[in-house]
Amino acid sequence: MAKLLNDKMSSQTHMSNSNRHIRLCNQTQGAEDLSKAIAPKVSSLKEKNAATLAAKENRDAAYDILVYKDAVLDDIIRNISDSAKQYDRRNPGRPIYNLLFPDGKFSDIVRAPFTKEVGLAIQISERLTSLGAEHELYANVALLTSAITDVQTAIKNLADEDNKVKVAVAKEELAQADLRKQYEYNYHDAVKLFGKKFADRLFPKTAPKPKIEEEVTEES
Repeated sequence: MAKLLNDKMSSQTHMSNSNRHIRLCNQTQGAEDLSKAIAPKVSSLKEKNAATLAAKENRDAAYDILVYKDAVLDDIIRNISDSAKQYDRRNPGRPIYNLLFPDGKFSDIVRAPFTKEVGLAIQISERLTSLGAEHELYANVALLTSAITDVQTAIKNLADEDNKVKVAVAKEELAQADLRKQYEYNYHDAVKLFGKKFADRLFPKTAPKPKIEEEVTEES
């Protein structure tokens, strides 16, 4: 029996085997209808596969933007840390570093996962705001708030793009299943038309590698 498609095969294998089947049918008198029946299924899978690849590229781009925006937020938090230390050295009687960073380290914040870092950065922003608009470090509030918003937006965009990938993959898997079904229908129809032995010729088989190499060597 001809080797049919299965759900462990990639979309490329689905399309490659199906296209080879189509070429074999187009060379066989009386098998044209088999070719016509499966061609739209191959085209549909090709379209869905391309959509999945495009969705994954968009997701990768969204991730890169998030990484960049997170790096900007990291830098602002580092600058706030440095400014707070400088302020405390100039004003030993009114230290604020421990107020802004009660755990004593900014490094744990910038190394935190994206969403957690946003939450910690919001806390820093609230502590800065509590200093009052007259405080020399208050100007950092606007920069920090903007960077937090950018990261939040980037996180949401990444989640949206990831959902689009999941939808695209699901549609591609449905197209694969549809193609597998038609491939099997074609085999059974081919057996009815030509008999099993001849029908098997219309479905691609991978030749053993040594045989292929031997034929190429002989032709050379």
